[in-house]
Amino acid sequence: MSTLPPELILDILLRLPPKDLIRSLCVSKAWYAFIHDQRFINAHLQRSIETNSAPLSILIWSDNPEDAPSGFFSFSFSENETIGAAVRTEQPFKYADNYTHILGNSVHGLVCIRNYVDWEIALWNLSIQKLKKIPFPTFETPRFERLAYYGFGYDSVHDDYKVVGIVDCYTESRQVHIYSLKSNSWKRIQNMPCNNFDFRSDYIVFFNGALNWLMHQVLDETPHIIQTLNLASEEYCQFSTPVDLYDMYNMLTPTLSLEVLGGCLCLCVDRFGAAHDVWVMKEYGMTESWTLLFSIEPEAVPLVHVRSFKPLVLSKNGEMVLLTYKYHNSVFFWYDLKKKSFKQVEFRGHPRVSKVAVSGVGSLFLLDPVIVGRDRQVPSTSKKRKLLSSEVSRSGSQINKR
Repeated sequence: MSTLPPELILDILLRLPPKDLIRSLCVSKAWYAFIHDQRFINAHLQRSIETNSAPLSILIWSDNPEDAPSGFFSFSFSENETIGAAVRTEQPFKYADNYTHILGNSVHGLVCIRNYVDWEIALWNLSIQKLKKIPFPTFETPRFERLAYYGFGYDSVHDDYKVVGIVDCYTESRQVHIYSLKSNSWKRIQNMPCNNFDFRSDYIVFFNGALNWLMHQVLDETPHIIQTLNLASEEYCQFSTPVDLYDMYNMLTPTLSLEVLGGCLCLCVDRFGAAHDVWVMKEYGMTESWTLLFSIEPEAVPLVHVRSFKPLVLSKNGEMVLLTYKYHNSVFFWYDLKKKSFKQVEFRGHPRVSKVAVSGVGSLFLLDPVIVGRDRQVPSTSKKRKLLSSEVSRSGSQINKR
């Protein structure tokens, strides 16, 4: 190793997965400092995103008492779309119970979680088992007078991870508060618009720098709207959904949910036995770009009594989508978009699944104990070496002296 030039050491380290980098911390004090350096952490993430080299993984949470004390498992995909064994992970809050829920999907390897015993909220990096508890939001008290819903995302303009709390106050308009990881504090922003709309709070989706959620008017059956909050500008926007939601035939309003699928915002429409439709927005914010990706007819469903699906990921060739049942999450299927056929997924160590979060990138974020308050910028590919060359040289020279 002493004969390797610093540039080659950098290339090797950038290619290692987070778990291997954690092991590499023991090589020397120089490597320890180098891997903890925020410029290297950002460069490692940037390379993973640009090369799409990180294996796709899914984090699942089980409320089954037999899966206590953790309740958390993860499994990954290989290149041929097979799924590995479910691997149990440690309980992040270190409590004796497993009442810890996942709030949304993973962002750069981080997930936002909440324990429903003492109501703590935290950011958790599963890859390196690091947890950052965030200050308790004062707007939640007293709890019986207010109800808060949470979304988690990344502000690329300010390079900051943010948690948004949307508060139902009943006696006044909906308050919105934002937690910033950089400042480690909450602040209140402009109230949510559209107070005559009811808030669909079951799932708040982060996509394209904004949080997205569904709303519909309280007094009639007009189509839903998608409300957005840009995390950088803190501005609200809205756009329409692609379907007429009121079914005049069976007098039922279909159930909608938002997901992210194949790099697009995704709308799932469950038409109560008629069909299950999945739409994708090809150009974010452009309502005319809504495209029907697939529609599953009742007779094609493997389990007769189940109709509602949650799409998780597209296969690498874009020909199949991994599905799970919304209310029976322990069953997974690959659905072939061309053949319109199902293939059940089997994997070892299968717990009973209650919540699912998709992660495509493992990262080292939360590794550095001084991450909060540091002025960080994610370097582009062309600037990585310039930003890190001096640090690598120092690390390489110290390694050579060993």
